[in-house]
Amino acid sequence: MPTIPMLSRCALVVLAVVLALVPACLAQPQLYVNGNIYTLDPENPRADTILVENGLIASIGSRDAVREEMRNQGFRVYEEVDLKGRTVIPGLIDAHGHMVGLGAIGLGLLDLRASTSFEDVVNMVRDRASRVPAGTWIVGRGWDNESWADNDLPHHNMLSEAVPDHPVWLSRVDGHAGLANAKAMEVAGVSGSTPSPSGGEILLDALREPTGVFVDTAESLIGRHIPDGLTGDARECILKAQEMCLAVGLTAVHDAGVSPEEVEIYRQLEAQGLLKIRVYAMLHGRAAAAYFEANGIYDNFKLSVYAAKMYIDGAMGSRGAWMLEPYTDRPTDPEGRPYSGLAVNDPSAIEASMVHALNFAYQLCTHAIGDRGNREVLDAYARALEATKDSRPASFVPRHRIEHAQLLHPDEIARFAELGMIASMQPTHCTSDMRWVDARVGTERAKGAYAWASLLKADARLAFGSDFPVESENPFLGLFAAVTRQNLDNQPEGGWHPEQRLTREEALRGFTIDAAYAAYWEDRAGTLEAGKLADFVVLDRDVMTCDVQAIPGTKVLKTISAGEVLYEAE
Repeated sequence: MPTIPMLSRCALVVLAVVLALVPACLAQPQLYVNGNIYTLDPENPRADTILVENGLIASIGSRDAVREEMRNQGFRVYEEVDLKGRTVIPGLIDAHGHMVGLGAIGLGLLDLRASTSFEDVVNMVRDRASRVPAGTWIVGRGWDNESWADNDLPHHNMLSEAVPDHPVWLSRVDGHAGLANAKAMEVAGVSGSTPSPSGGEILLDALREPTGVFVDTAESLIGRHIPDGLTGDARECILKAQEMCLAVGLTAVHDAGVSPEEVEIYRQLEAQGLLKIRVYAMLHGRAAAAYFEANGIYDNFKLSVYAAKMYIDGAMGSRGAWMLEPYTDRPTDPEGRPYSGLAVNDPSAIEASMVHALNFAYQLCTHAIGDRGNREVLDAYARALEATKDSRPASFVPRHRIEHAQLLHPDEIARFAELGMIASMQPTHCTSDMRWVDARVGTERAKGAYAWASLLKADARLAFGSDFPVESENPFLGLFAAVTRQNLDNQPEGGWHPEQRLTREEALRGFTIDAAYAAYWEDRAGTLEAGKLADFVVLDRDVMTCDVQAIPGTKVLKTISAGEVLYEAE
């Protein structure tokens, strides 16, 4: 088995034990018949019947073949479920999401994603302020200046005039910049003389006063003053996010950046039988090394903790992504120096974290968006692999990841496969960002943006996700984006840089088996095969053959994990 040594073989034994304890209602085998089943198993790509026993796929294939096997194995009592010709695909996996952030929006955090202007944002905040006492913090997220007619980054003046008595903090859609009003900056003690921290920037106006926009590490100047719990109870947020994910066919999520406290919440939910979705947790890098030294890795039926999350740069939307050359639409900083984005962490720190992860047999997942950021991470990984060739566990199979990999220099494409680096990417980022990428980095550099087809051609592994709540958690929007590179209005015609479009099977693999591989789960999930978990989704249409414009409207009829129906459409 091509996996972490101390995980996969042991994990499957543990899995068998845990599955023996599944609810009594699952003790009776289920025979799903008359389905249009895509297995993604190259040896058996299509089927119409699935036999599920104790949470695992006992048999899959044609109805006659499965029934013959049942007779040979002595199956006499079972529940038959008629799929009525509906399409079935493997359970979908989001390889990069944020459960607490998604749940917070679901539970009422001020959601600004639908705003079409800064005036919209101000009106939403004013309305929220009218319903809470003066002095109460108002926190929201999701504004995107690139979707406004005036797409410049906003100035706080209008917001501060409308809401003078409540400190306000509004995260940009990418989470790598935020807007504070005057009251929040007063609480934080920020003024025009406050220096920008390393890896961040306080944007200033022509009068050298803060505009209210804080980029990357500068966000903490405001964030550390926001009271704990204001954005929602983590436990309740996770449960709400789980509900939202199951409704769109997600049976698993890679939670990209959790605290040790959130890991403990996950473990409690799992122990209480409340964690229904499968979670692969990436610990925040600043806490990961000490955590893994003290606790080792954790791999159980619903929860896996053997990854860390680090950052090399910011986001392209807020011009924090680290570039090899200056930004086309902001070539200099306010002092007239060439501006190429931000290094949130020094490459030497990334390399040190990679070495630690390799020696302690866990995975490092590094956020890198700009072409320089990606090059620096790949360089650091090459050095870390060489440095640990004699010290890391001999049976450990390294699978470090780059999260996002949005803009790549052509020289870096082949290095992903050469180094065994997984590209964890989000197709809907492409279709959200394509309106402004050419202006931001120039048309030539933009050819390396969201280069899915080039990476696959170079034999790299692509794991797909959404980065929710930055984008919608709906994976069918990601599937559509990957195969068309168009927005929901089917623009631009033919797709943006259409040479990077994927086939439907390639895109679906990104949300299934390749996302499973990125979590060392390929032995248990990602395809529909005998012996694997019975994780699958029943759909209202055939996403592999329907009109491509119909993919975004796909409705999930059932979400099934380990044989248990966790979501069923009304």
